[in-house]
Amino acid sequence: MTALPGGARVAIIGAGAAGLATARTLLAQGFDCTLFERATRLGGVWTIGYANFGTQVQRELYAFPDFPLPPEATDFTAGEVVQRYLEAYARHFAILPRIRFATRVAAITGGADNAPWHLHTEHDGDTAEEAFDFVVVCVGLYSNVPHMPTFAGQAGFKGEILHVSGVADRAQLAGKRVVVVGFGKSASDCALESAAVAARTSLVYRRVHWPVPPYLLGILPFKWAMLNRLSSTLVPPYYQPSPLQRAVHGIGRPLVWLWWRIVERLLMAQYGLSSRGGIRPNLVPGHPIELDGFGEAVMLPRPSFYPALRTGAIEPVQGSIANFEDHAVRLDGGRLIEADIVVLATGWESDYGFLPTVLRPHVVDDGIFLYRQILHPDASRLAFIGHAASISSLLTYSLQAAWLATLLTGRHKLPETAAMRADVAALTAWKRRTIPAGRGRSARLLLYMQHYHDQLLTDMGIDPWRKRGVFAPFKEVFAPYEPGDYQDLFAGLGIAGAASR
Repeated sequence: MTALPGGARVAIIGAGAAGLATARTLLAQGFDCTLFERATRLGGVWTIGYANFGTQVQRELYAFPDFPLPPEATDFTAGEVVQRYLEAYARHFAILPRIRFATRVAAITGGADNAPWHLHTEHDGDTAEEAFDFVVVCVGLYSNVPHMPTFAGQAGFKGEILHVSGVADRAQLAGKRVVVVGFGKSASDCALESAAVAARTSLVYRRVHWPVPPYLLGILPFKWAMLNRLSSTLVPPYYQPSPLQRAVHGIGRPLVWLWWRIVERLLMAQYGLSSRGGIRPNLVPGHPIELDGFGEAVMLPRPSFYPALRTGAIEPVQGSIANFEDHAVRLDGGRLIEADIVVLATGWESDYGFLPTVLRPHVVDDGIFLYRQILHPDASRLAFIGHAASISSLLTYSLQAAWLATLLTGRHKLPETAAMRADVAALTAWKRRTIPAGRGRSARLLLYMQHYHDQLLTDMGIDPWRKRGVFAPFKEVFAPYEPGDYQDLFAGLGIAGAASR
């Protein structure tokens, strides 16, 4: 891929967090960016949240590295605060005038032999076609279309069947018999909202998952246990493991196994997961935490979630819905649960129908696998930003955008196409071997976030070891990595940061 000239036209599809980070970075490099947003507001998922939604992490982990959080951003920041933060970011970096709202990209064509890409768009009933030198897809992992599985007998159900995104206010659930389906973050949040006002709340799930505590044993913030180089070395080896990680998982394998069993025991004690001899439901997951922690349902539960399961405020029911009846759901084991409202916390549909023909065969059940989570070897001058599920996602998007900016300005170069294909094949095989199956497996990083960030910085010729000061060696091993550790990187790339607002 050759560098783009200054002023080259770049189309950015999506004005959520990833699209905004991309626009801010590419605009600073002199590219002429246009963002296409199908909604009438920017913010992506933060514009369509359910009741009681927000981030899963402490405030300092969900932030752009070069733009301060507002004072009202608390730990586990509320969704509406995040939305305002993204709007402030767009205003500060003059992105707003670049966004075409209520404009859907229906198709991308052209692009062969370095020809321009053509975007076919729809707005207010009108269609248009426009040429661009480069396209960046920033639509996230899923579309705005809820994933709504169908069940036998649901047409005859006398109650309501809702996707979790349709629960805008807990008042919808007041006095009702509510069944929530799922065991991820949205399911637990909705069940808590229901428990506060409903006549009865049942949580139906296929299998439980290991919780990630905001504070380990109620004391240590989880970032100190999970977001440092020590923990990133102890997870199952990355597809390009360092010599240290090879050694740790070789001669040190028994100690690694023991470490994760200790973590499991601590979580069992902290959340009361065991059945205590069968006197209460067993909530101990059947998969080891070092593997289960990479599933799609990984979550940091709210402090009141597990106590609500234990006291019966939320009834945990393991099973799957076999069919609906007039005023109930029947599970695969035969149990009947009376219900007025069934809430499906079942995620969202993927939406890659607009991708160019050359990429469609590469979109499979578990997503699309990319070089550095950004490029596909078969599609020149088209990139993905935001196709990476990490614990500190705004940081990840910002680093991806910086990597792309330095590539497009010629400050680093790609390997040969054959080498990129080999890398993607190795990544794909590793993820399918290591990470639980799911529609977003191709994008999932989570505790491999540090490995990935190091890759991006190394490609750019930047030292990935970011800790400073006399205690830097100690901090590199034990201290968590946060967006603030990368603030100076943007100034160093000629991407001016914001010290204040």
